[in-house]
Amino acid sequence: MMRPRREQKADLGQFDSMKMRAFSISGSLAKGDSSRPAYIFALILLGGAFLIAGGARDDLTSLLFWRPLSTFILAFAIAFYWRQAWQNGRSLMLLCCAIVALPALQLIPLPPSLWTALPGRDIIVSIYRDAGMALPWQPLSVAPARTWNAMFSLAAPLALLIVALNLDEPRHRKLLLLMIAIGLFSGIVGLVQAIGPTNGPLYFYRITSNGLAVGLFANRNHQAVFLAMMYPLLAAFLSLMKGRPDQLLFKRSITFAGALLLIPLILMSGSRAGFILAPIGILLGFWVYKSPTTHLRSGDVPNAQRIRYVTYGLIGVFLAVVTIAVLRTSTLDRLIETDSAGELRIQALPIVMNALDRFLPFGSGLGTFVEVYKIYEPNVLIGEAYFNHAHNDFVELVLTAGIPGVLLLLWVGALALLSLRSLVRNRRLVVGDKGYSTQVLGRAGFSILTMLALSSAPDYPLRVPSLMLLGIVAAVWCSAAYRSAQK
Repeated sequence: MMRPRREQKADLGQFDSMKMRAFSISGSLAKGDSSRPAYIFALILLGGAFLIAGGARDDLTSLLFWRPLSTFILAFAIAFYWRQAWQNGRSLMLLCCAIVALPALQLIPLPPSLWTALPGRDIIVSIYRDAGMALPWQPLSVAPARTWNAMFSLAAPLALLIVALNLDEPRHRKLLLLMIAIGLFSGIVGLVQAIGPTNGPLYFYRITSNGLAVGLFANRNHQAVFLAMMYPLLAAFLSLMKGRPDQLLFKRSITFAGALLLIPLILMSGSRAGFILAPIGILLGFWVYKSPTTHLRSGDVPNAQRIRYVTYGLIGVFLAVVTIAVLRTSTLDRLIETDSAGELRIQALPIVMNALDRFLPFGSGLGTFVEVYKIYEPNVLIGEAYFNHAHNDFVELVLTAGIPGVLLLLWVGALALLSLRSLVRNRRLVVGDKGYSTQVLGRAGFSILTMLALSSAPDYPLRVPSLMLLGIVAAVWCSAAYRSAQK
């Protein structure tokens, strides 16, 4: 049946309009004209990570949802935001690509003549021979499934890096507020956990520190480290405040209340690492903070005083309630009592160092610590407590990545030194100067990375997806501050 020519022209016009609109949307995404979709993906990644990916184990049920989600966002980010991200943060993109390439290279199958010549493979060769089996092609990794898992875990950080490098400065300030809100929420959840039942419904992970404040994490140390990192973030928030004098006074009072509240919340975790990092976070907060210039009119003085008295009164009552809750729990005893897990870490360190020496210079493969440790673990250390990581991420990285891992660490250190030098040179910026907000966020980001590095010496915070993504945001802030200083 023939349709009138006028209707056909209308259909063609609608089709052309839809086609032009689609090209316009994809073109704006590719050129980075609008950062709104990138911002939405950043919110999904950060919010999702802290809600369902707060543990370092590779058998979390939530990973069945988290890994496909992060992989989908990564594919979208590469398709639409890669070029702009490369232009905005080439050094970070190169570093991230090198990190992703390392496990990929460790998974390439090698002929028996090659992999049997690698250090530390004697036991694998003997197993095949004792079983009467021919030597197969084998990758460098001694446990390929673990290395595959390590490579897949990099999808979310790479996706967040790409989209975060496409965000403008106002949206990065919104990410700052998001991190602060998540931190305080995690602290309140930890408070309820500590004063509630040991196996209450607010413990979100099967293997966790029951009876202690873990918040949105599976490990109390990661909760404490995260809360300690709130101090530089709160200092950046204070430095970037805007509004009328009475509004600024109220916001400052609430911010100071949150900073004071963090102390008992960190203590409730029973983490020695958090107890040590909290003062470091406060000192870094003073380095980040720059007081914004405000002018208070004489007519605002009585109103400001009333706001101050009411706010400080509420702060005092709230802190008193939290302090009483802390004293009623047994978490403070955790800071002074003997820790069997800590003793195990000390006893296992020589064994880990022995394994490290056996697998140099190529390493055993990223993510393979558990399998390697089982080879050298003595019978006297076998017990109910399991040793899932070296509890020193620098040592574990050298063990599993070898000399390439050392080169990556040196690369990270070089970028950190360049960022620090730039931040120190631009310390004299004041409110209203070009790049002021970017420099404040850069100092906060460098503080976060410093605290993550310090906590990596006795622990493994960057193996937790949520903290890994926080580190990515901090690195992007440092990169943006460095670029801003070069203009």
